[in-house]
Amino acid sequence: MKTIRINPQLGDMTPVVFRALQDCEDGDVISLSPGDYHFHPEFAFKKYYFISNNRHGLKRVAFPVIDKQDVTIDGNGAHLIFHGEIIPFVVENSRHITLRNFCIDWERPFYSQGTVTAADASGVNLKIDRSSYPYRIEEGNIIFEGEGWESGFCEGVFAFDPKTRAPAYLSGDSMGLGFPQHIAVEDLGDSRVRLAESFPQLPKQGQIVVLRHYNRHCPGIHLKTSQYILLERVTLHHAGGMGIIGQFCEDVTVRDCRVTPSGDRIFSVTADASHFVNCRGTIHLENCLFENQLDDPTNVHGINTRVKEVVDSHSFITELVHHEQHGVEIGFAGDRVQFTDNTTLLSYADNEIESVEWISEQLSKTTFKQELPERLQSGHVMENMSWTPGLHIHGCTCRNNRARGYLISTPGKVVVENNQIEASGAGIKISGDANSWFESGAVRDVLIRNNHFGDCCYGDLPWGRAVIDIDPEIPSPLGNGDCFHRNIRIENNTFCTFDAGIIFARSVDGIRFSGNTLQHTDSYPNTGRNSAVLTFKECRHIDVKDNNADDFLYEEWIRTIEAND
Repeated sequence: MKTIRINPQLGDMTPVVFRALQDCEDGDVISLSPGDYHFHPEFAFKKYYFISNNRHGLKRVAFPVIDKQDVTIDGNGAHLIFHGEIIPFVVENSRHITLRNFCIDWERPFYSQGTVTAADASGVNLKIDRSSYPYRIEEGNIIFEGEGWESGFCEGVFAFDPKTRAPAYLSGDSMGLGFPQHIAVEDLGDSRVRLAESFPQLPKQGQIVVLRHYNRHCPGIHLKTSQYILLERVTLHHAGGMGIIGQFCEDVTVRDCRVTPSGDRIFSVTADASHFVNCRGTIHLENCLFENQLDDPTNVHGINTRVKEVVDSHSFITELVHHEQHGVEIGFAGDRVQFTDNTTLLSYADNEIESVEWISEQLSKTTFKQELPERLQSGHVMENMSWTPGLHIHGCTCRNNRARGYLISTPGKVVVENNQIEASGAGIKISGDANSWFESGAVRDVLIRNNHFGDCCYGDLPWGRAVIDIDPEIPSPLGNGDCFHRNIRIENNTFCTFDAGIIFARSVDGIRFSGNTLQHTDSYPNTGRNSAVLTFKECRHIDVKDNNADDFLYEEWIRTIEAND
């Protein structure tokens, strides 16, 4: 066991770090002295990666931690500054890895922002700091210039309120346009541009518009097929994709970490702060801050792989449908799986994988030890039940981000406790689907307790109907004969929000709402989205008791309880 010490130097530190990792043996510590370290992609480690919910491709990696054991990288407060298309960290096929005490940022971020100077029915004028966010205008198109990359709009624009630093009330994706493929831009001179579109939700003068023009190629920290990972006191100011993305990992702890903007930026990472796919053991999120990311603070789920063609009594061709899942492992020999009807989301049989033979990045032939069920057919899906983690979220704060709070789709034991939760959509979203994102994971044991929920659902409707939104994407749940989710307890929480909707639940067998306190705020006007405080659809065994609501909610509260007795 030895300590490898690295001091900051002028120029590109990528070759220095790579040599240190080559010299690193099991049990070693790589220790960075405090200071600024700059990393460029030209001499970085290269490998083709399929990263779930991000874009696959040939990646350049500054810190490739591959086939290592009992290794610690301690930044001692170092600032790691990245340039161009490069992934800061990959941990792959490794065990007992600790990353701690550093922050990650980019010199030129993958998104840009501008301040609204005027807005009317035909467009929005912006002032953009070209020194921070360089761009040019060509034939009505804006081209954003980066370090070794350039790009036009790809996923719209988003309005933020500079006072709250949160998405503007009801502004939605692209201020009501969704995700337009093209936004016409006029050059007004003096670093001013006009977005020449008719936005349904006009921003106000002084609001900040985030300009989204990069497609998730460079997440911050990618964890792959590894065990016992600790991320501690790591700050992610930015990343060109997810902040932390783990797949097929076991027992990951994210402790005292922050995802937060730097400088005058109003955005942090360009997608989810953290995201875990087909993991197991327990995912721990402890005392973290997740703010101003352009998607959710975390999403924990599996992947439903679709049956494309039954080959014989023991095998079929599986299909990874969503393009951001292509190439991601679907399982290994010995894994237990279950088969599900995509029209009901109800599983009906299980089996054990004998082998997986890849045909392409999208298709594979999967062979099973037991005979396949007779009812299995094309369109049904397979879920890997050997890779379903528990989840513990404790002492965390999420706020000011686009979209929702915590997305939970795992049958493992889930505890969400003692957190501060605010989101422009649902504070907690429990879903599952087999026809769109193909994100699997019917919950079986969820405890949500002692949390403080602030204002939620002030953004666009697709981001959530209520503060806690339990809404599996079932085409027609009536008449299914069973519920998708089970055993959800919501206890001793405080809900301080402006809108009526606290719970929206579909297809849950066993839901308890007890000991909670509801308080009304005047932060925003009521959206009128919900007519009831609690909504239960196609649910069974509902237990609502010993809750308190203030006068504003009393009438709706009583009516809702009576409607569900």
